[in-house]
Amino acid sequence: MTAVSSPVKQAQRALKILSGLSYRTGKLQDYLEAVVQGISALLSLDWSVVTLCEANSERILASNLDIGEAMNQVYPLHGTLTGAVVAQGCPITVADTTRDQTHGQGVEGYRAYLGVPLRLPTGTVIGTICSFQTRSRAFSAEEVKLAELFAERAAIAIDNYQLFQQQQQLNASLQAEIAERKAAETALRLSENRFRTLVEQATDAFYVIGSDLRILDVNRQACQRLGYDRETLLTLTLPDIQTAFEPDRLHQLLAQIAPGQPVTVEGQHRREDGQIFPVEISIAQIELAGQMVYLGLARDISDRKQAEADRERLAEIGELAAMIVHEVRNPLTTVWMAITAMRSEALSARSAARLSLAVEEAERLQTLLNDILLYAKPEQNLACCEIELNAWLGELIEQLRPQGAIASRRIDWQPAAADLVIQADSNKLKQVFINLITNACEATAAGEAVRCWVESAADYLKVHVHNGGAPIPPEVLPQLTRPFFTTKSTGNGLGLAITKRIVEAHAGQLSITSEAIAGTQVSISLPYSL
Repeated sequence: MTAVSSPVKQAQRALKILSGLSYRTGKLQDYLEAVVQGISALLSLDWSVVTLCEANSERILASNLDIGEAMNQVYPLHGTLTGAVVAQGCPITVADTTRDQTHGQGVEGYRAYLGVPLRLPTGTVIGTICSFQTRSRAFSAEEVKLAELFAERAAIAIDNYQLFQQQQQLNASLQAEIAERKAAETALRLSENRFRTLVEQATDAFYVIGSDLRILDVNRQACQRLGYDRETLLTLTLPDIQTAFEPDRLHQLLAQIAPGQPVTVEGQHRREDGQIFPVEISIAQIELAGQMVYLGLARDISDRKQAEADRERLAEIGELAAMIVHEVRNPLTTVWMAITAMRSEALSARSAARLSLAVEEAERLQTLLNDILLYAKPEQNLACCEIELNAWLGELIEQLRPQGAIASRRIDWQPAAADLVIQADSNKLKQVFINLITNACEATAAGEAVRCWVESAADYLKVHVHNGGAPIPPEVLPQLTRPFFTTKSTGNGLGLAITKRIVEAHAGQLSITSEAIAGTQVSISLPYSL
């Protein structure tokens, strides 16, 4: 056996080797190879390795010899000297493994063995430094101590590296979580912005109400409907704008609303100027920023209420019409027959004039009765057929040109470039355009023009009738289609009301605009098929 250096020189060499070890994060293998190179040189050993032991197996992390593919293998610990070092948690030396296998089987080709555990500061053994020599050899206590010093450095390096890897994984996980949260926050912010945009563009008024009935948030439509600016509206409570319910009743109503079960009620809102208007409100309970609040969607139903009133009025008109049929038409027929018979009598000029006036009034009364019955009819029963609108409307205009007020006005008719075939009731549609063209001519000075033209879209067409003359006041426009409202001294106020009902029965729409410069225009929108 080769004599080793004296203890003093050996300690000096150990100190020099240990102080020369430089561990850099991420270069664990280089550091461990320097460890095994140092211990092999210091103790004059043939082969040294650092092993990592887990789950009763070991893997070589560093070797002072090139062992090729053996570095990538996993070896069982059971029955080996390394297994004994890990199990006992203390150094083991064997002078000759071919003679002494008390602690386990040695490595083929080597006889002397020195194994020290890699112990963490917590006391956990995570591996070993195993050294071998081809010849028999006894190891002194000082040599074992030196090997333990190298093992301590290697254990700390491995522990630091593992902590570093765990930190890197934690950092990566945190960065991924942060990125995910940022993405979620961005998505939420975009979603909130889209929701806010949709809410702001909505035709209904949105209100966020607290459990104490305070108004927490509103959209632009709510401000416009009530006439408040947003800052003022957010200082109010629900009872300040909702007049249909007392505060106690409002609290009871909100208390009855469960999450996911919205409730719809009708109420009344009060504008800043004091005006009251009917609303339909859908109320739902939602969680907002960790607080349970109530989201209310309020829709102005003034038009609906007006339509309901019109329907009730229509029912009354229907009853009135039935009464007129029974109570007025029979005596009117008798009167009509009498004055018709008197036409054949020789009358003075004065009596003939009075008779003529009576005939005109009887005819007007007959027309009124017919219009009332037509408007009061519950449904417009349509007898639809295919109509090519260009030719049909052009022919109707030619038939109207010589009649009444139309004869002294010019009708400029402009058909569409292509044929327009629709499904419609020809007789009822004729009544619509006779009424519109006649009204336009009566509102136009003699010799001036009334324009009529057609434009088409993908699913519908529009017919426009335009005239000059004095504009219709803005406050009068919405009332023109109401029954019995008229601006004419001789009208009965049912012409446009009947026209609107016929157009709506065809799934169409009627609109009227009037300006001093642009004139008055009535537009009829009709679908191609019902």
